Amino acid sequence: MKWNHIGIKTADMEKSLNFYCGLLGLRQLEVVDILGKKFYFVGNDDFSIEIEEGNPTDTQAAMGSSTGIYHMSFTVEDIRGLVRKLRDSGVLVIFDPLQPRPDRWTSFIQGPDGEFIQLIEYV
Repeated sequence: MKWNHIGIKTADMEKSLNFYCGLLGLRQLEVVDILGKKFYFVGNDDFSIEIEEGNPTDTQAAMGSSTGIYHMSFTVEDIRGLVRKLRDSGVLVIFDPLQPRPDRWTSFIQGPDGEFIQLIEYV
């Protein structure tokens, strides 16, 4: 078995695409139309994220107080620089980079639909 993708429902497609592609540096891989609904796949050579438009009655998941998927994690090369860029762009930084283990720095941010994203830089 190999990893394929994770799916996110968004309240604002433009905001999500800007966040994942514009701020995090992923690229739009493809757009798939299924029964009249568009699904956007963003990612890189290692993984992809499927983003679909939510329904008007959908409510945002409370990532910190719900069971199930809690966060996703990305390995990055310059955690301090990325966190600074994200904060300057209005992204909520849950906590600044810290070193919980000798081999890595980590930080958590919140995506445009409340999703928790862990950033890890290996040293």
